[in-house]
Amino acid sequence: MKKEKPKNLTECIQMLDKNLKTEDKDYIKTLTEDEFFMESHFTLGMGIRNEWIRSGNPELVKFFLDQGVEHLDDMSAMILTSYYRHLLGKEIDFEGQISAHKKQSEK
Repeated sequence: MKKEKPKNLTECIQMLDKNLKTEDKDYIKTLTEDEFFMESHFTLGMGIRNEWIRSGNPELVKFFLDQGVEHLDDMSAMILTSYYRHLLGKEIDFEGQISAHKKQSEK
């Protein structure tokens, strides 16, 4: 059976919500956004890059490319940031994340 893969940011958030254990979510909620990003970049972030982005998921990659996000690390970073904000009930501000990404890319 083929593993289900998300096609856009909303589906990424839904799948993370479904697959992460309650205790993992509770732990994430104790972290700042920066702490969560630093702790998850090479763990959860790597899983996202390997399972959802690198493994031939053209719909998700196209979703990000259409937003002007080209680097795999940036794609997974936006998924992680968006999930963290979702979990804490904060505004995801995807447009703001894209703007910040573009500013970083210009440096």
